[in-house]
Amino acid sequence: MPTVEPEELRARVAQRIRELAKRKGLALTRLADEAEVSRAHLWTILNGESAASIDFLAKLAKVLAVDPDELVRRHRKPRSPS
Repeated sequence: MPTVEPEELRARVAQRIRELAKRKGLALTRLADEAEVSRAHLWTILNGESAASIDFLAKLAKVLAVDPDELVRRHRKPRSPS
C-alpha cells in the first residue's frame, strides 16, 4: 500500500471539501456555519495550514451528505470507454 505524505493528504482533503461544497451549492462560509465549525479553522484546513480532526471531518461530511471517508479518499475520475 503506498504511503501518503501529510501535506498531500491535507491538500486532498481541502480539494474534496471544496468540490463537494460546490457540487452541493454551498458557499464555504455557509458550510462552516451549518457544520457548526469555526470559519477560521475551516480556512486553515483549506489552506493546508492545519490538519482536520476526525470530529471536524464528520461534521463537514454530515452537511455535505457524504461518508467522512469521501473527504479523505482520492477522487478517481470514471474511466472512459476504450
